[in-house]
Amino acid sequence: MRTIIYGPPGTGKTWTLIEEIKKFLENTDPKRIGYFTFSKNAAIHGKERAIENLDLFSDDLDYFQTLHSFCFNQLNLNKNQVMKEKHYKDLGEKMGLEIEGTQQDDDHDSVFYSKNPYIQLINLARSKDIDPIHYYHLTDNQKISLNKLEIINKELTRYKDQNGLIDFSDMVDRYLKGNPETGEQYIPPSFRVIFVDEAQDLSLMQWQLVKKIEDAATDSFIAGDDDQGIYKWNGAHVNTFINLEGKRKILDQSRRVPKAPFRLANKIIKKVKNRVEKEWLPKDEEGSVNRFSSLSDIDFSQGKWLILSNANYMLNAVGDILDEKNLYWQRRNATPRIKNVYEIIQKWDELRQGTPLHFNDCKKIFNKMNNNWDKKLQKNMVKDLFYDIDTLKETYGLKTEAEWHEALDELGTEEIRKIQKLIDSGEDLSKDPRIRVSTIHGVKGSERENVVVNTDLSGAAYEEYQKNPDDTHRLFYVAVTRTEENLFLIEPQTRKAYEL
Repeated sequence: MRTIIYGPPGTGKTWTLIEEIKKFLENTDPKRIGYFTFSKNAAIHGKERAIENLDLFSDDLDYFQTLHSFCFNQLNLNKNQVMKEKHYKDLGEKMGLEIEGTQQDDDHDSVFYSKNPYIQLINLARSKDIDPIHYYHLTDNQKISLNKLEIINKELTRYKDQNGLIDFSDMVDRYLKGNPETGEQYIPPSFRVIFVDEAQDLSLMQWQLVKKIEDAATDSFIAGDDDQGIYKWNGAHVNTFINLEGKRKILDQSRRVPKAPFRLANKIIKKVKNRVEKEWLPKDEEGSVNRFSSLSDIDFSQGKWLILSNANYMLNAVGDILDEKNLYWQRRNATPRIKNVYEIIQKWDELRQGTPLHFNDCKKIFNKMNNNWDKKLQKNMVKDLFYDIDTLKETYGLKTEAEWHEALDELGTEEIRKIQKLIDSGEDLSKDPRIRVSTIHGVKGSERENVVVNTDLSGAAYEEYQKNPDDTHRLFYVAVTRTEENLFLIEPQTRKAYEL
């Protein structure tokens, strides 16, 4: 039997699935339970919750993974067989084309980025299980040459065949259709029950995979929220989830979203024409919705913040403003350079105070020195040993014991000034920043007490908003429901913006 669980923002969808798993564990071997997700973070999160709350070990949970990881393992692949950015670059060089910036998302296996529109179209078509040339004829692609598309598509296939490589779409396709060389068909494990999370983000090809796995199981729980389906541009087919048949259960109490942001979110999502109607409640706190004419006007001195924009290039301007305010921040999940530098500063202080350091820490320090360490003498150091400051000065070319801002002379004056200001302001640079900036697409699943939403749209996004507003409504619904307390809306800086 299939049960469909709809989980509006902050309603505890993962906890609900874990509770359902707990019921099955009374008479089911955990190795006969499948838990499949769209993103790596969701798979890891679900597995951690299961280990923590169900008295299980990691080895018990063989099938808590993304759908692509499932195919990867079932096909007995290794990482060297998977197409990477360097392979696309190599293909481009062989063809005399620029194919850079082509990669899978760090969190979402099935989210594929390429600056090359031909590679992007080919991947999008295949996620929909459509031949790329046929897909070209079905869509409006005036900026793409059909002849060039045919050549690139053919050469990409040939390159993968010649080098024994496979991409993420290939994994799913091969598992569904069988081994093209031997005709061998792949049979899913005989699950007692499967759980599929983030179902609104699945492509048509991934839905076929779910159906194949589901057919071999006795029961299934398909969970998601069509209102948060924001990956249509990458092939996600939210309508499949909307039209799915089965016993329906709606989680109706949010533990995240306060009343004021909830009211705005409801106003946004009611504009979507094709959706599953859901009645759910905010938490008891009122929260706040605040409007500002500029990001510069917001006081970021206290609390944790999430700053969201529609497009990656917009984050550069956000970073400039935060830098002008001397704030400590990070872009999505990337470790800030300042944090890495601060760790080296701490190690330098430890060395000055008499603590011997391992070779690896010494290497990090002298990589931040130009004139204060003799590079020729450092080559005599042994990698597995620890060194005190006296030994480094006497034998290995260290020339100073000065404080960090003088000793680490590879650092520029502006960087030193910024780090010192952050330290003086009380920021703990050894921890992750209080402020994180991200695109809206890159933040789903995250939450913060304070959330800032920029309403400007990129040119392409604004054009799509005019033609098909539902997807943009869903996008900003996701944005405003990330807040646990306060929502800050930045008034449009251009004419191309979302109306809130």
